[in-house]
Amino acid sequence: MRVTKTLIICLLLAQGFFLNASAFAQSAADQQAQQPIPASRNFIGLGIGAFPKTPGSTDLRVMALPVLQYTFGDVGYVTGLKAGLWGYTSDDRSLRIGVYAEPRFGYDSSDNPVTTGMADRRFAIDAGPSVRWTTPAGVLNFDYGFDVTNRSNGQVAQLQFIRPLVSEVGFRLNGLIGATWQNAAMNNYYWGVDGEQGRAFYKAGAGTGLSVGLTGLYSFGPTSALFYGATINRLSSTQANSPITDRSFAPLIYLGYGWRM
Repeated sequence: MRVTKTLIICLLLAQGFFLNASAFAQSAADQQAQQPIPASRNFIGLGIGAFPKTPGSTDLRVMALPVLQYTFGDVGYVTGLKAGLWGYTSDDRSLRIGVYAEPRFGYDSSDNPVTTGMADRRFAIDAGPSVRWTTPAGVLNFDYGFDVTNRSNGQVAQLQFIRPLVSEVGFRLNGLIGATWQNAAMNNYYWGVDGEQGRAFYKAGAGTGLSVGLTGLYSFGPTSALFYGATINRLSSTQANSPITDRSFAPLIYLGYGWRM
């Protein structure tokens, strides 16, 4: 819980650092940084993503997924695989507090030789309180999720800062940095080993991973656009030390085509 408290303290410190005025108008760049796909309007498309087959694996899983980015005014949103509802919005719309839900993909033990024979890790959903703070420097997001599907019965805290790097009409690019803390229950479900079939027993503890990435949008006219992104996630030490881990970082790459609505 020490790391969780640290993340919350960082959020409060950022509040005081960034908000040197009581209110400010949201520019196009502010709105751009609020979305995973930096589009200025609602967006629908189809994308292809690549990420590790199993936690820390060098083999990648490639999936085609529909992409929907839709904002319901000040009420809620759907952005990619994440959805949420806002319960509080400040007068200048810079601060929003609500709840979110987001899927967490599991894996089949047959996906990787080092996990063969282990129990499959099942698909889960994390949900909990969410805060978004739009500042002149960028957007700060904080989520605290609970495994509401009772797969791991774990908890996760995510702190992410998104800054617009390019805000042209036809080309937009965001940079992001983040930290993700997972408690021992969640880490042990996905990274732990029971010691079956000759494997060394490993019980994962709580830990914090770091991430850095870019997301972008390139327009082909007033309605259609190419969207893309790449993120490198550095695993926490307890994840990297797991016997099923091949390397201490996990890439995420995606590319797709869509239309503004």
